[in-house]
Formats: sequence, structure tokens, C-alpha cells
Amino acid sequence: MKNTSSSTILDASTIVAIATPVGVGAISIVRLSGELAYNIALKLTHRTSLKPRYAHLCQIYDEHTAIDEAIVLFFPKPHSYTTQDVCEVQCHGGIVSARSILEVCLKLGARLANAGEFTKRAFLGGRLDLAQTHAIAGIIQSQSLEANKILMRQLKGELSEFVQTNREKLLTLLAFSEVNIDYSEEVEQDYITQMQDSLRELESCFKDIYEASMMRLGVIDGYTLSIVGKPNVGKSSLLNALLMYERAIVSDVEGTTRDTIEESLQINGSIVRIVDTAGIRQSADKIEQIGITKTKQALDRSDVIIALFDSSRAFDEKDKEILDLLSTHTDKHILLILTKSDLPLVFERERLSEFQAQNLLQETPLYISTESSGARAVIEVLKNVIDTHSGGDCLILTSQYQLESLKNVLDSITKAYDVLNLGELELFSYHIRDCITALSNITHPYEDSQLLDKLFGTFCLGK
Repeated sequence: MKNTSSSTILDASTIVAIATPVGVGAISIVRLSGELAYNIALKLTHRTSLKPRYAHLCQIYDEHTAIDEAIVLFFPKPHSYTTQDVCEVQCHGGIVSARSILEVCLKLGARLANAGEFTKRAFLGGRLDLAQTHAIAGIIQSQSLEANKILMRQLKGELSEFVQTNREKLLTLLAFSEVNIDYSEEVEQDYITQMQDSLRELESCFKDIYEASMMRLGVIDGYTLSIVGKPNVGKSSLLNALLMYERAIVSDVEGTTRDTIEESLQINGSIVRIVDTAGIRQSADKIEQIGITKTKQALDRSDVIIALFDSSRAFDEKDKEILDLLSTHTDKHILLILTKSDLPLVFERERLSEFQAQNLLQETPLYISTESSGARAVIEVLKNVIDTHSGGDCLILTSQYQLESLKNVLDSITKAYDVLNLGELELFSYHIRDCITALSNITHPYEDSQLLDKLFGTFCLGK
């Protein structure tokens, strides 16, 4: 659903920004948008005209001095990213060229763009709706292939079509209610039943998408995995094996790891942030106590917890502390592992079989050594978790803003259903209007300028 009319006037001033990271590279891009963009590009190139959508190889001038050779492109309004005249100068990379061209553009009447201002103009000009702008921001920041696939579907308009289709259904309900408000006592029960069925169908659709999106937040944001266990059980060894390099110090001395160590790994196209934690034990060492506190904080924010137990040693009070800690996180995905499988088995495995969790990844503990074969076994289990939570073919909401909007939709539908059962069509219309507003906010919110500044302020410069 595109924004075809806007209560906010599209700013015609000419903005400029470097659209590529500053540093050593093959090219840099300086982007202009606004009423002076074309004229500034002509002055930069000393040309009398630029053919639309054609790559021109030009000398770039600061008045009469050539400062670079670049590719210059002109995208005339309204068929450009911002719906205004847009010019791009693709100059040599590095620190000097792009900044020099930027300075010349500022002298010629442009102003420095704010973060996200190009995309904000695309939104206000009707080129994109809010769902698509969120998708663009997500793609720029994405670290996983699976997230990119989901975001590309939003950019192509899948979420916008969903909003438009269901908005029309809600408007149909609202129209019927508005026509019959003055005759609510005379409305036949069959019509009320049809409206109830429509509401149930909409509620079921919205609820499925909301729950699926909440389950799959890790696909977009990445998953956090914490490795927990008593000291010297093999946590750091497992981290090193998963990463395939020596990231953490491995020692026989208990308490070697005193702080959390975080590294990232890509599994099945998704980012997994692995946290190696300090060993859990009673300790008088203040620094070690701080590390144990951080371990508990890491567990709170984890999606998956891997709990290690030393198979070569008998179950003891330290192991019991780990199980007690896990019992406060039974809503997490938990994998129990017996390490050091290359040594004789001493650990009483039945002590772990008594542990129950909602999302226990295996009914029986995984029995491994912390060499590469053990790491591969752990990764196979994690692949199953990620595959289960992958985007699939269903629509996924990718931002907290979208999730909050859909939650408000569900709340309004519940209220509308309750008053419809009482025959209160006036109140029903009120709640359906709230529902339509909340749903529309996903693609085109009320254009409060401060709200839009906040939304687009998270974008990078030049986008």
C-alpha cells in the first residue's frame, strides 16, 4: 500500500551525502536529491546536459580545477528513489575524493542530509511505505541470508499487500456497522453471526502471524547461545571447537574464565552469538563473583542454553547448582551435554534424565568430547532449531514497531467482538476504527514529524 497523498509537504531543498563508508575502496558514491540536484551535477561536470539514466564518464571540477574523474548518473523526478531529481557521482574511493566533491556540492547550494533523509523523502513522496523502509534498513544491517530473504519479501510489498487486503475487510465491517447503528435492535442475527465469523477469521490470521513472528525473532536479530557449566567442564574448549580457532584460554585451573566471552558464528544462514560464561560455583573471589553474575545475565537474554557436565566425574553440588539455575529458564531451548566422552564414564546420567524443560532439544544428553567431532554434533542440533524457526513461506514481521501495531490490532478485535455480542454497534465501530488505525500504522502511520524523524533517524547517512 503506497502513500499516494501526504499531509507532510515533501521538502524540496537539495540534500547531499556520501552514500558509501568512508575509507579505502574502489569507489565512493556522493548522492544528491532535490530541486538543485541536476544543476549542481552540471556545474560539477561542466556539461550542458545529462541524459537520464545514462552513465556519463566525466571530469569533476571545483570551479575550474579538475578534482577527480567519475561516473555521473541523473534520475529525473518522479521516477527516482526519492521521487525528486537525484544525481549520483561515483568517484574514486578513499578519503579525499568523495569529501572534496561533497564540499563542492555544499558550496553550490546543497545541504548535508540527515540520517535516513533520502529514504524519508521516498516515503513522503509515495515511493515506499513504512514497511518497505523498515525492510531497507533491515537489509543494510542484516547479518544473515535468511533475514535477507524475509526482508526482501517485505521490500517487494508482501506485507503492504497483507495490510491493504485486511484493511479492506475491516472497512467492510465498519461500513455495515455504521449504516446500521441507528437500527441496531433490528439487525438480523444472521448478519451479526456473519460479522462474528469475519472477526474470528481476521483474529486467527493476525494471531498466527504475530505468534510466528515472535517465534522467529532470532532469524532477524540473530540467536544468542550461552554455554554454562561448573568450572573446568570444557566450556571454553567447546567454544574454541565451534569457532575452529583458539579464542578462549583453556586451563586446568578452575576460574580461568572470569568474564563472558562473545563471538559470532553463522549456521544455516543465521547469525548465532555464542557466549562462553564463567564457571558457576561458590567463590569468595570478588572478580569471579562478578563473572558469575554476568553468566546469569547472559542466560536471561539467551535463546539457547548449552549446559555442560563432566562425564568423567561424579555428579556433585556444583552440578546441582547448574540444574537449579536451568530450572529457572525452562522456557529457553536447552541442550544438556556430557563432555569428555573419551574418558571412562563416571557421571550418573540418570540425574540429568530427571530434568524437565519445555524446550529440551534432546530427551537424552548429548555425549561428546570437545574435539571437532563434538562441535559438529552440537552444530547439527542447532541447525534443527534454526530450521524450525526459519521464515518458511509465512509472512513475518521484522520490527518491534510492526509487532506492537499488530498486538494493538488484536486487542481492538477482542474488544470489538465483546461489544458485538451485546449488540452495541456504536462501540463496535469505535473499536474497529482503532483496529484499522493500528493496522495502517504498519505501512503508513499518522505523519507526526517528530515520529518520522525518530523512525528514519536510525538509518545511515546517504540512505
